[in-house]
Amino acid sequence: MSGKSDAAVIKVYDECGITDPFQLPLETIITSKNIIIKEEKIEGAEGRIVMTKNSGIITLNSDIDLPGKKRFILAHELGHFEMHRNLSTGFNETDQSLNHWYHKKLNPLEVEANEFAAEFLMPTELFQNECKGKIFNHKVIAHLANRFQVSKTAAILKFVKKDNGNHPIFVVCCQDNKMKWFKKSDDFYHYSLFESNLPPPPGSVSHEVFEKGIAYYGEESTQPIWKSDWFVMKDDEPESAFFEYCLFVKSFNYMISVIWER
Repeated sequence: MSGKSDAAVIKVYDECGITDPFQLPLETIITSKNIIIKEEKIEGAEGRIVMTKNSGIITLNSDIDLPGKKRFILAHELGHFEMHRNLSTGFNETDQSLNHWYHKKLNPLEVEANEFAAEFLMPTELFQNECKGKIFNHKVIAHLANRFQVSKTAAILKFVKKDNGNHPIFVVCCQDNKMKWFKKSDDFYHYSLFESNLPPPPGSVSHEVFEKGIAYYGEESTQPIWKSDWFVMKDDEPESAFFEYCLFVKSFNYMISVIWER
């Protein structure tokens, strides 16, 4: 997390006298900043904030029916207000700004707001405590999303950041059957086959979802794959077992895949 985002979260927590995001309703914290929250249908955006130096209006797209997504957008907009109100009078949040955290073309101010929201809703110390002693699989992501009332995507993107999770993972984002970006844990040492704007590799679960329309749910969410399905193999290297877990958002034809070694 960036120092600026970290400092902004600490400032708000200190002002509110809290150490856990559920000690005060997020809406109460936001409205205490002289910010109005409303919901209405927005074309081409999931949320937006219009702000002055001491007030603002946050608008959520009324088509959003996922509470975790709403919470993340609200925290994201609060981040803009805390860090960027002297730089801009407003921001529109799209699929790009909310989901493509590691895309090289993403506006740095949107990256900061995402980092603020992630830390605000999932404080690192609490997040790490929730990971301790757990063998990594899709159930860990579901547990984290439920504990902090965020989307599974937000939990994954928090988990992969340095020292947050308890197992090395590789995360790749695909949209419209093209790989867009990847992020790996610092201690994940395998070299990927990732090539921007190419389809995911043929042996991957991601390939099955896009090319064959296959989707996995429940206990089948985690699928066994081979190392060579996603990573470069040395000539004399034996195959090894990996797993892949995919989150597919049909409305955006967007997917986050999590890959890890057994």
